[in-house]
Amino acid sequence: SKPQKKPFLLLHCGQSTEFDVIFKPTLAQRLEGKIRVLMGDIYSNKTLIELVGEGHQDEFTLDGLEEDTEERNAKSSLNKDDIDAIRANHIQFGDCPVGKPCCRTFTITNHTHTSFMRFEWEANAPFQFSPKVGHLHPHCAKGITVTLKSDVPGIFRRHLVKCKVTKINFDLPRRKVKDWDDQMRIVTWEDTTRKDPAANWPQKDKV
Repeated sequence: SKPQKKPFLLLHCGQSTEFDVIFKPTLAQRLEGKIRVLMGDIYSNKTLIELVGEGHQDEFTLDGLEEDTEERNAKSSLNKDDIDAIRANHIQFGDCPVGKPCCRTFTITNHTHTSFMRFEWEANAPFQFSPKVGHLHPHCAKGITVTLKSDVPGIFRRHLVKCKVTKINFDLPRRKVKDWDDQMRIVTWEDTTRKDPAANWPQKDKV
């Protein structure tokens, strides 16, 4: 394969330009880079711009959600605490008929290697989450459905919903821990046909 060409820009005297540097890490690690600025035709007369980035991955993420562009553009005027509180987790329902449910789906993911997590959505009407409470195994994901149903007209703009996530421990080996959430049901089958004396069953042959 051909080596990747490095970006090159030539500026004449009195010219100026600007460009974006995008950092998109694939691993949770520290990465470094450099931009070399050469002045004139003398290689020794150069300026180095050091680039440092830290790849980070959250242990618990919400995937498949839209990013609120208005929220993103407003971050520059906020302090660090407010920026940390605002995530790119935004659900756009649009116009929903009164009295009829509107549903959106996304996925929650546990990125840890060994930790089990318990999640619980702290939401009330008119927003309902399903499942609302459950467990999430290591390196596993679970689909979540959000339903908006309002019996009266209303506007919901940046309605904040919190998800409480805690790590939990089990005394059982990991492979024996079963998945669970509040939408799962235990079904018990009861054979009522055999109790019917009128039912005809095939005869068993003696061996």
